[in-house]
Formats: sequence, structure tokens, C-alpha cells
Amino acid sequence: MQADTAHKPLPNKQMEEALRLFLRADSMQQTRVQPGMEADAEGFVLDQTITKPGRDFYEMFCGTFQSSAAAGLGEYTIVLTEKPLRGNSSLLSMSVNDTELLEMPLPTRTEQLEEAVASAIETARSFLAEQQAASTQVETANHGPPAKKP
Repeated sequence: MQADTAHKPLPNKQMEEALRLFLRADSMQQTRVQPGMEADAEGFVLDQTITKPGRDFYEMFCGTFQSSAAAGLGEYTIVLTEKPLRGNSSLLSMSVNDTELLEMPLPTRTEQLEEAVASAIETARSFLAEQQAASTQVETANHGPPAKKP
């Protein structure tokens, strides 16, 4: 008896799930921290993009966010994830400290990409500033007002 050598295509749902698992496994390998960054960094921006425009977005975001917008915002973890859509388009999502804040179609033109990066940076910065303010309020409420000196 001879084995059937013809391959049957996977149903769409199985194909999507297989692709999702592959992307997750691939992104885990891409999110390694470079040696020496652990002690200096207040936060991390993780790259889970899969296309050239996605990587361009990540590089622009990191270059701008970590050099200026992140100063004094405490510890953070930002994950930039890209999901393929039909055709040549993809969906970019950004989560900050496990809260998904942004989901948008990924632009491919440079001007639009720069605008999207600026918007994402402002969204992340605002969220982190609000989180830090809330944390400060909780600390103040738990410890009471500062003691007055005689």
C-alpha cells in the first residue's frame, strides 16, 4: 500500500491558527533584550512586527520614545504587534503595561507612518503619565499627608 503524497490545503480557520502560533513563536525569539540594557532601561519596547513597514514603525517609535518621551515616566513595557490582514495590509496594535491602547491599519507611506508614530508616542506617554499620577495619589492616600514640622 502506497502512502498518499498529495497534500490537502488546510481549512481557513486552521491556517489562521497555525499562522498565529507561528507569529507568536517567532516574536518570542525577537523580543530578547540586548546585553547591557537591563540596568539602564526604565522600560522596554518589544518588537512583534512582521513586515518592513512594521519594523520601520518600531524603529521610529523606539528612536523617538526612548530618547525623549519616556523620560521620568517610570517602568513600562510597550509591545508593538502586527497582524496580517487580507491583501498587503496589516493591523498594528500597541499595548502599554498589558493594556491595549491603540489598534490601527499600518500605513506604508513615510509621511503617514511618521504621523502614526507621533500619535502612538503621545498615546503611550499620556497613558504612562496618568498611570504614574494615579500611583502617586495612591501612595499619598496610603501614607497620609506629610507630617508638619513644629
